Amino acid sequence: MSFRLPPLNWIRAFEASARHNSFAAAARELNLTSTAISHQIRSLEQQVGHPLFERRARGVRLTGMGAAYLPGVRDSLEQLSATTMKLFGLGAGSALTVSAPLSFVTLFLAPRLADFRNQYPNVPVQLYSLVWLDAALNDSTDFDIRFGSGNWPGYAAERIMYDHSVVVVQRSIAESCGYDPDRLRDAVANSPLIHVIGYEDHWKKAFETLGLAAPTIGRSMRVDNSLTALTLVANGAGAAIVLRSHVVEAAKTLPVAAPFDFALPLKEAHYLLTPESQKETKPEAVVFKSWLTTQIKAARETD
Repeated sequence: MSFRLPPLNWIRAFEASARHNSFAAAARELNLTSTAISHQIRSLEQQVGHPLFERRARGVRLTGMGAAYLPGVRDSLEQLSATTMKLFGLGAGSALTVSAPLSFVTLFLAPRLADFRNQYPNVPVQLYSLVWLDAALNDSTDFDIRFGSGNWPGYAAERIMYDHSVVVVQRSIAESCGYDPDRLRDAVANSPLIHVIGYEDHWKKAFETLGLAAPTIGRSMRVDNSLTALTLVANGAGAAIVLRSHVVEAAKTLPVAAPFDFALPLKEAHYLLTPESQKETKPEAVVFKSWLTTQIKAARETD
């Protein structure tokens, strides 16, 4: 089977121009002239049969077809880079700094990092855990994962993981109730409630779903991260509401369970942040993103 693929230099010119919204900036990045970039883009447009950019007095902007083409192009370039590095090695790679929320680090990244280490033994990783969602961003971080709405001024945000929240209880409680919905509902109604700061309204929504009167604040506890909430649940301090994926991971080592068949949708998700001023991505960050994407997909398929 033969494929009529555009030359790689045309693809690189397209990706860089789309990232900068400028042929001139793409030319500086790729050490070419603006005329050469413009010619490569025109050749690419002729081959695919669609205009990919709107030429403007100041810069360029992707057309609808160009915007649709871009994600696949980026994924392909990153996959090609990651495969090349995996097969032929990075050499003595520089340290990769990864920053992510504490619960995501502990419940998702840490249990899987041995696999990354086995695949890329020459890439040292420095892992930083964030407790507060509004912790200051640091442009020197190579891979910055945040949980939020996707809006961080000065940064491009790519959603990498979305999940719902679920009610979690101590496993012994679920077992003593025989996982019966009515008995579980009564158990939660009489249980101390653990609130994760910023999502206190989740218990109100959960009680409405369960057909219970609104919960009282008097018997509640507030914590600043899901890991602490899950640890409290495991030790009999009450019930909590956290991300489903966090419960799945925690249940491998902690006596917790998510026994109800409903979930609470969220507006927030985990995003990968990239400074808009960043001109290029470290090779180590490229392979880490490819690896993490594979891990997230595998976790979703086994959930």
